[in-house]
Amino acid sequence: MAHGTLRTPAGEEKKHRIGRRGFIASALGGLSVAFTLPETGRVLGLKAAQGPDPGTLANAYVHIGTDGSITLMFGGAEMGQGIKTGLAQILAEELMVDWEQVTVQQSPVNPTVSYLTGGSTAVSGRYNNLRTAGAAARELLIQAAMTATGDRDRNHYSAAHAVVTYTGPNGGPQSWPYGSLAARAASEAVPADLRLTAPANFRIIGKPVPRVDTPSKVDGSAKFGIDTWFPDMVFAAIRHAPAIGGTLAGTPAKPEGAIAVVPCKASDNRGSVKAGSINAVAVVASNTWLAKKLADKLSVKWNPPPSPASVDSAQIAAQAASLLAGGAALVAEPAAPAGQTPAGYASVIEPQVANALGTPALDATYTLPFLSHATMEVMSCSVRLTWADSSKTLVTRCEIWAPTQAANWVAGTAAALINAGQATPISPSAIEVTTTYLGGGLGRKIEQDYISQAIQVALAVKLPVKLTWMREEDFSHDNYRPTAAVRVQATLGGGGVTAWWLRNVSQSILGQRGWLPPGAVDSQAVEGAVHLPYTMGIRLTEWVPLPAGIPVGFWRSVGSSINTFAVECAIDELAQHAGADPFAFRQNLLSDPRHIAVLQAADQMSLWRLSLPKGHAWGLAMSEWNGTIVCQVAEISQPAAGSLTVHRVACALDCGQAINPDQVAAQMEGGIVHGLNAALWGQVTFTAGKADQKNYSRYRMIRVKEMPQVTVQLVPSGNPPSGIGEAAVPPIAPALANAYSRLRGSRVRSLPFFPGATMGGL
Repeated sequence: MAHGTLRTPAGEEKKHRIGRRGFIASALGGLSVAFTLPETGRVLGLKAAQGPDPGTLANAYVHIGTDGSITLMFGGAEMGQGIKTGLAQILAEELMVDWEQVTVQQSPVNPTVSYLTGGSTAVSGRYNNLRTAGAAARELLIQAAMTATGDRDRNHYSAAHAVVTYTGPNGGPQSWPYGSLAARAASEAVPADLRLTAPANFRIIGKPVPRVDTPSKVDGSAKFGIDTWFPDMVFAAIRHAPAIGGTLAGTPAKPEGAIAVVPCKASDNRGSVKAGSINAVAVVASNTWLAKKLADKLSVKWNPPPSPASVDSAQIAAQAASLLAGGAALVAEPAAPAGQTPAGYASVIEPQVANALGTPALDATYTLPFLSHATMEVMSCSVRLTWADSSKTLVTRCEIWAPTQAANWVAGTAAALINAGQATPISPSAIEVTTTYLGGGLGRKIEQDYISQAIQVALAVKLPVKLTWMREEDFSHDNYRPTAAVRVQATLGGGGVTAWWLRNVSQSILGQRGWLPPGAVDSQAVEGAVHLPYTMGIRLTEWVPLPAGIPVGFWRSVGSSINTFAVECAIDELAQHAGADPFAFRQNLLSDPRHIAVLQAADQMSLWRLSLPKGHAWGLAMSEWNGTIVCQVAEISQPAAGSLTVHRVACALDCGQAINPDQVAAQMEGGIVHGLNAALWGQVTFTAGKADQKNYSRYRMIRVKEMPQVTVQLVPSGNPPSGIGEAAVPPIAPALANAYSRLRGSRVRSLPFFPGATMGGL
């Protein structure tokens, strides 16, 4: 799962080249242009579809109808980040149509239009392909006009407002609406010269257009996963083993009022079931509320986890501390020379860095807890199977509706489960996955556990089923943001940093999935700690795997949410040791013009910090995530012990070309809120494998009246678009900690600020 926070297993990405012949033109109902957007989110090339046939049109990425309609088939997950709008803006720009002329449709899963949504790559990762596709469709329409006039001089033609205009000698001027050219354009060849629009001439890219998903969310017509319903559906509520790693000791009797009780095998994070590992039961009833009530009362015997110490927070913390002091480390940066492994290189470089450090000016340990995704919409999945005959022994079709970030993975999960129980494999084309709106994703809805359970229940009861997790199950059986302990040692000299040694102890997200080769460094564990923009003399970044048994996953900004806290707090502490202003200290360590420009913009945005009221303080932090550079300045006060008021946050960023500035600002605001919640109150702890926080009552969230004033400023650089939503999360926690140090004279090195916080009224 790519970018810099989500990775696929080694070798899973395929290589393609973009070529003109990758476009297809279909005469069935107009012009279609199809191309491949791979599941990772990276643009790898164009793919020719074989047509014409109805499937070709249904799966076309761009379609211009003979009626003049213009449709973008959307294959990702809209979870509030606005990618439907951003993608449509890119298409409309090069297609030379007005914003109001484009319709965006959610497509069923198909290799042509479906892809994984993660790592904030949904827009940036498809920018070039969509511009090329829009330009190709436009040029095909112009080619059709050329055929009509007989004049092949491209300079005699222009396109605007979904109209091709000809001003040449063969009967010009003439104009044709796109719809009148669409059928003829389907038989034209895509020209080599696609004439992409110069950024200086953008009409729609870079403009704050209205979001396409807002009207349906306002009028209530938008359908989320939990809204799926059809008349013959039954409903299931899941109940897991209370302790992580626990298994079912025996199938309980079906309670009165239930349709069935279905044991569910645990799945790995790609949907494959683990042989012999049944960690949940689903109670099936005539409605979700009844299923929940019956599941709550169900008498179930569970086997305890085989290694209780590996799923207990106190013991995990003690192990992390031990590994931080003396665990065998893998060197993440600098890269190990040829012939040396990350583990072997540690014994070579550690003495060099230790010698350069001498007596360090800073030797600090920063700790961070497990975090839940806590999405507003719980896990939910609906499945309808079609059987070959009345005996219902052979599945011939599978339809799935799910709020998923990985529709292609869902199809793979379904195929594996169905084919495990029947001799004749189901055809891949017979599995249809509809991605609904997501009531929050944050990386959690990449996972396949809830999908696998719904399919297992549908296969068992042989009826259409909607499976829903209750909130307590959601908190207790998440794929959590890893806990971590990070030690930073650094030495000052000449007004800068002369030596730097960072050691991170944390679980491996990739390792749990089997995606990490033996002896390799987990890129997720060290992101935000490597490739830092600061000049530091000799530097060393190490990772020590933490062998805990808690399931971990891709939480928003992943490792950067951990390491940026340690790095930016350490930089601030070094500035204090040096007696330097935090802005000036950082700028002295920077050489990259983009970082300097963002830092200076934040400086100007936060001049209010120079005249704060008594009892107020400010803090600064910056980071780079997936190509986006962010600097935040927070103002805080502490009206009473056990609380903190965040008054305002200034946020400057360089995200390259902003497709929709309003969406960028909204994503920054949302990311800041997400980071505030985590920094102030967020934590999940475990006692003998059981999560101690099971609902929002013990997982505090910011209230509306507590929301700070947030100002966002985009710093232009001329770079292509980069990741947005997750980039706002990492800097806010260290900005708060740095402000707190100024306010109280003491340093917060362990998150959250207020562990054990509760939320009244729940």
